[in-house]
Amino acid sequence: MLVTAPFAGPVSFPLLVAKVLSKVDFELKNSCETSEVGDVILDSIPNIAKNRREGYKLVAGVYVRMYSLIGNKNSPVIYTIREGTLADVNARVYAKLTNKKEVINTTPDEAVRKAKEEGKLALVGIEVEIGEIFEDEMKKMSYLVPQCGIYSRVDPTPVIKAYEEGIRLMKEKQEEASMIISSASKYYSLDVMRKIINIYDHQLTTKRSELLKSLVLYSLVKPEVKELEVN
Repeated sequence: MLVTAPFAGPVSFPLLVAKVLSKVDFELKNSCETSEVGDVILDSIPNIAKNRREGYKLVAGVYVRMYSLIGNKNSPVIYTIREGTLADVNARVYAKLTNKKEVINTTPDEAVRKAKEEGKLALVGIEVEIGEIFEDEMKKMSYLVPQCGIYSRVDPTPVIKAYEEGIRLMKEKQEEASMIISSASKYYSLDVMRKIINIYDHQLTTKRSELLKSLVLYSLVKPEVKELEVN
């Protein structure tokens, strides 16, 4: 069984750690570096919807605290990173929920600068800047949903078990997990990962009701999300 996931995305982190520190009997490849399509695919739910496939179902969702809100939440404008990323989609969902007028895509550094120096609001990854956790804000608003998912055409049980084991190992062996993620991702420095690994707090759900809530929320800005088939 082949599992593909973006190694630079937090959705992959528990599997990266489980692959090294535990026994995993499936192949795991970086979807950022291969054209192969996994029997099981891990990605953001909006990205899964964009690349949906016949015979696959959304079998699990992942809650993960991976974004910061920086600056003035009363700003009518929110800055975030490039269009099409999960950060961008989240910014657009948040803008709809809070009646903001505009989402502007820019670099992470410029988004933070706009927030800190010009009184705007920015949504960026916690690896860029640690601020008010976006997912905590969504929870306060009663809109917290899984942002990422496990999409499968086969029995996903081995992957789900490995994922849960990886979550445990990330919490219990933070130094080793930080080294594994930093090396595999080719994006996060070891120092940055050491600083933020305890923030993510990955949680896996297989509850259909929670997956459906995610589809409803993300379809506010990505209508194709509604077309995903849920297990």
